[in-house]
Amino acid sequence: MADAGYGSEENYMYINDVLHKTPLITYGSYHKENKKKYKDNPFNVENWRYLEEQDTYICPANRPVPFKNYSRRKDKGGFIRDFKIYECEDCRNCSVRRQCTRAKSEQKRKIQVNNNWRYFKAECRKKLLEEKTGSIYRKRKMDVEPVFGHLKAHLAFHRFHLRGKQGATIDIGLALMALNLRKLGKYMERKVRKNRKNKFDFDNKHQNRTYFLFEKELLSHSLF
Repeated sequence: MADAGYGSEENYMYINDVLHKTPLITYGSYHKENKKKYKDNPFNVENWRYLEEQDTYICPANRPVPFKNYSRRKDKGGFIRDFKIYECEDCRNCSVRRQCTRAKSEQKRKIQVNNNWRYFKAECRKKLLEEKTGSIYRKRKMDVEPVFGHLKAHLAFHRFHLRGKQGATIDIGLALMALNLRKLGKYMERKVRKNRKNKFDFDNKHQNRTYFLFEKELLSHSLF
C-alpha cells in the first residue's frame, strides 16, 4: 500500500513482476475517473467506442480514428513506455472540433493509448472494489496517513535535509524517534494523572470511612 503519488506504471510493474505482490496503490487520476462528469464526457478518449477487429476508435463526431503507428518513450529515470498512436481520418468541417482538440485547423486529431498502463489501472480499480483488499486499503488511511500528517503539521517535517538513502534513513529515523518520544511523554502524563486521581479517591474514601466508623462508635455509646 502507498499514496497515490506512487501509483505509476513503473511501480506497478515492479511490484507485480519483481516482488510478485499485489499493489494496493491508487494513481493520480483515480478519484477523478470515478466521477460521473468524467465518465459522461464524450470527448474523453476513455469513453470512445473501440472496434477491436479494426483496431479503430470512433470519435464523438462518429468518425473513425484508426491505428497509425507505435511509439516508445523513455522518461528521466530510464523507464520505457510503449504507446499506440491513432489518428482521425478526416477532421475537416467537424462541428465539435473545438471541443475535441486544440490542434491547428489543418492537423488531425491524434490520441495515444498505453495499454499496459490501462491494464494496471483496471486491476487497481478491481482490487479496491473487492471487499477484502478494499478494506485493507481503507485501513491504511486510519493507521498510516495520520502519522505523516502529524509529522508535517506538528513537527514541521516537510522535507528531508540529508542527501542519499542513508541520509534519508537517518532523517526519518530522528523524526519518528521524536514522534515516539512525544507519544511516550503523553502516555506517561496520562498515567501519572490517573495514579494521582486514584490516590486522591482512595484518600477521600479512607478518610470518609474513618469518620463514619468514628461516628458510629460514638453514637453506639450512651451519653449518660
